[in-house]
Amino acid sequence: MIEEGHCVVDEQEATAADWYRKAAEAGVVQAQSNFGLMLMKGKGVPKDERAAVDWFVRAAEQGDPDVQNWLGLCYQDGRCGVAPDDAEAARWYTAAAESGDPDAMSWLGTLYKEGRGVPKDDARALEYFMAAANAGCQSALDELRNRGLSP
Repeated sequence: MIEEGHCVVDEQEATAADWYRKAAEAGVVQAQSNFGLMLMKGKGVPKDERAAVDWFVRAAEQGDPDVQNWLGLCYQDGRCGVAPDDAEAARWYTAAAESGDPDAMSWLGTLYKEGRGVPKDDARALEYFMAAANAGCQSALDELRNRGLSP
């Protein structure tokens, strides 16, 4: 199969999309996210952001932290054909953070710091920034430095 990031010749895209769709329908998490990406980009299938998000949700609900973080970004910024929704962004960032995703921890820290989608809570924000920084997240390290702190 052909994965994201690899060179795909145009005539192979439809075949790859078909295989990803079949595997996605069978519940294969990586195939669900890859088929979602193909739908998002219109590679091998007609572009359909809403359907892409549906596939991302299926993968995220099975515990894929990368997709959970991606959905957080989609909802935070109103990308991917969804309306901005900070509470939904926080939900997906929380799921990814619980799986150890440092970027999601940092984004969740930002939401708590700003009170977006969650109650404003500086102590909780700091906890997430510290955890993310300890996992090597540069944006969290920068946030801590701006506060005069280190992990």
